Amino acid sequence: MDDVLMVKEVGGARGRRACILLAPNQSLSFAGNLWVFISLVAVSLGISIAFALAGAWMVIPFAGLEMLLLGALFGYVYMEGTRREVIRITDERVVLDTSRGSLKRPVYHTEFDRDSLAVLVRMGATPAEPTAVTFSGPEGCLEVGEFLTDAEKAALVEKLGTCGLRARKEQCFRLQDF
Repeated sequence: MDDVLMVKEVGGARGRRACILLAPNQSLSFAGNLWVFISLVAVSLGISIAFALAGAWMVIPFAGLEMLLLGALFGYVYMEGTRREVIRITDERVVLDTSRGSLKRPVYHTEFDRDSLAVLVRMGATPAEPTAVTFSGPEGCLEVGEFLTDAEKAALVEKLGTCGLRARKEQCFRLQDF
């Protein structure tokens, strides 16, 4: 399979051991995002000042609210783009660390016992429906790489398979009463 940029093997696999980095595509850097945002603020400010000079001064507060919302959305999209999931596979454990932004510490840390871990791949009713890759074990159930496309999830399942973690395909998750 071609090398998928969102699913990277870090350090190379050594038999049943590997370290896999999952990261969404962030084609625009923080400086690029800031440049686009400042450009949009300048254009909006120029238009609102022109309207204010023409007598429609009530445009300025709405332009300010628009820029505030746009700034919040730019920040949210940038933070979502800096998500990282690191899957470390050893002989005994499978460790999943999730982080956001420039944090060195993981936001979410989960360890699974390798022998009891089941990798479930949920297949949609149609090929166009998104799939889900889930780690399931006595420790809990956790979806991995929810930001990946179907092809990238297939590459992840293939990399997990090379480390000895075989996936089981499920048509859908069913609710059961206990």
